[in-house]
Amino acid sequence: MSLTRPEVRTVENIDRQTFESEVEPAGVPVILKGIAVDWPAVKAARVSPRALGDYLLQYDSGRMVDVAFAEKELKGRFFYNDRLTGVNYQTHKRALRALVGWCLSVADKGEVEAVYMQAQSVDHLVPDMAADLDMPLLDVSVRPRIWLGNTLRTQTHFDYMANIAVHIAGEKTFTLFAPDQTGNLYPGPLDMTPAGVPVSMASLEEPDFEHFPRLKEAIGKAVVARLEPGDGLFIPPLWWHHVQTIGPLNMLINYWWDPARDDSPDPVDALILAALAFKDMPPTQREAWRALLDYFVFETLGDPVAHLPGQISSPFRRNMSRQDMARFARIFGRRNE
Repeated sequence: MSLTRPEVRTVENIDRQTFESEVEPAGVPVILKGIAVDWPAVKAARVSPRALGDYLLQYDSGRMVDVAFAEKELKGRFFYNDRLTGVNYQTHKRALRALVGWCLSVADKGEVEAVYMQAQSVDHLVPDMAADLDMPLLDVSVRPRIWLGNTLRTQTHFDYMANIAVHIAGEKTFTLFAPDQTGNLYPGPLDMTPAGVPVSMASLEEPDFEHFPRLKEAIGKAVVARLEPGDGLFIPPLWWHHVQTIGPLNMLINYWWDPARDDSPDPVDALILAALAFKDMPPTQREAWRALLDYFVFETLGDPVAHLPGQISSPFRRNMSRQDMARFARIFGRRNE
């Protein structure tokens, strides 16, 4: 489905201080114009797909990686199978050299099967290339990952972590939806996903408004980011995004990091446990718990324990010590054994 939607805001010449103080806290997607325009990979891609392939292969470690293959009838859509018992594609081990060679060999053959290597560690697959990837907005501990394939569609999904996606080669368009559109995007199962993260069950290319009527509202609130080689895109946690990529050899580098403190329990576990705890309660009891969650967890009235003396220990106290965090986690763990 062709979308004419508002464009994601673009910023240029951004530094780390501005990113950390203005862009990241705002919690909305932003195009980081030309953030990687001087990367050797981008320069090679501007020459030709083969030049990009040659650039990559000079760093190839020779390690085998998982590559997904989708038959050409699927038109590049990596998704569930029709019965929702698995996925509609196959995954095989391939060497980077074989993947690049295949993509280049079928570049002029029209519609072919879609191939996709996803989120491989640069340090593992092409370790010496990491020195060419200067990302001034992030700490060096946030390591790059590489994505490679041909023309394909990445189904609408969200990531649990913050993300900077850097476009290297091909034509790439992101369609993004805020987290408050989750209900209008009809999420699939959290415990069985095509690639480890929840996906929307609704197609943007062939929308079925009879089965997914609320999708119209989501589409009406979508924003679009069209990236040129060397552009980056900041995607905050839990923002849904669909990706359309066109080209014989497309490439993306991305960086994931979690802005939350590193010793806190997994919020996905908390979400699932909350569903198990509250789902089958009588409606009035659930509403009562909603009031408690709003007050204690989402702090709709501010700090929920600000009226208590500082020496009172509470799991609801802000900025607790690592020792207290670990202690409450242990108590919670014992209660749920």
